[in-house]
Amino acid sequence: MTVDVVCAGSPFLDLVFRGLDRLPRAGEEILANDLVIVPGAMANVAYALRRLGLDAVVCAPVGTDPAGRFLKELMDDAGIPWLGAATPRTPVSVGLPVDGDRAFVTLHPVIEIDVAAIARIAPRAVVVNLPLPAGMPDGPRLYGVIGDPQVELLLDRPAESWANLRALVLNEREAFRLSGRADAAAAARQLADRGCLVVVTQGARGALAAWPDGRVVESPGLPVVAIDTVGAGDLFTAAFIWADLVGRPLEESLAVASAYASHSLAAPGARQKGLDRAAFLDAAGSSISSGSWMLEVRG
Repeated sequence: MTVDVVCAGSPFLDLVFRGLDRLPRAGEEILANDLVIVPGAMANVAYALRRLGLDAVVCAPVGTDPAGRFLKELMDDAGIPWLGAATPRTPVSVGLPVDGDRAFVTLHPVIEIDVAAIARIAPRAVVVNLPLPAGMPDGPRLYGVIGDPQVELLLDRPAESWANLRALVLNEREAFRLSGRADAAAAARQLADRGCLVVVTQGARGALAAWPDGRVVESPGLPVVAIDTVGAGDLFTAAFIWADLVGRPLEESLAVASAYASHSLAAPGARQKGLDRAAFLDAAGSSISSGSWMLEVRG
């Protein structure tokens, strides 16, 4: 089996409560106006990659508990292949979108990445949560991602080299916390000192990236009216990998990723976020400048 991208990390059972005007206080009950239950985290990345025309799979243990069985059904319905050994517990996340941002309450059992299985699959690229598992294969491009729990884990251990990463993608808050800097460009530069390109997403303000040599590239955002912003980083990551794998310049990859995340978040009615390639290019037509955006996926 050979695929374009392995998403090496847990998919989550995401329960997203929409329509909140604020978060509840302790002891208080407030009402949402909608509940969306979808595969999240690495499942979002794999789904968006597949919508953009790449063959992507999730490689992570498959839960046998009720949440895992339900998640497997949702993954199958969304057409997201999920490869992995059985495990008794499944990651679950409750998303609470408020005022254009979101908060989460998450159960995240510790899992082991099956490095040998990834090597057997022989993908062109792997997207994986840091800290980077030992023994990752040398052939694929490695894209790192993190969340708040991984940031805290990284802060508790000596700084490690990221020279074997193609890029690390993280949001502004994560970059601030991990670097100790309060400026996105400074945070990206400091983290890039570890040896890889660092991409920092900034929501509606776009994204920036720093190379290890100190160069910084910025790309403006594309403001849209979003149903909710849960999964925005996953959508950005997928589109960035898509553009990078076909050799687009960094500036264009950042712009493509920001536009894809924005248009996918704004799309009405979809349970699982992520426009297909044709719908994205059609939606982005008024905000792009040339045919160079008409990306073709090459094997």
